[in-house]
Amino acid sequence: METSALLKKIEQLPAPLKKEVEDFMDFLIYKKNEKSNIFSVEEADTTHQYIENSSKAKKLKPKPVFGSGKGLFGKIADDFDTPLDEMKEYM
Repeated sequence: METSALLKKIEQLPAPLKKEVEDFMDFLIYKKNEKSNIFSVEEADTTHQYIENSSKAKKLKPKPVFGSGKGLFGKIADDFDTPLDEMKEYM
């Protein structure tokens, strides 16, 4: 879309809607700048993402990888599927 056509459409809007357009444009500019400040660092088998701030980098949560929860949960008992004694009267 050409800038002149966009300006003509904005000029037809009432003042409150022009303010909304301005706010949305500010949001889009902010979003674009934030995306350009994200960079990735690969370490061993994971990739960490950081947002670059003026003087320090903030670490983002790493993306989960399939199988990354292996070993985090306790072992399920061998008799897990056997009926409970407390439930015998209902069976």
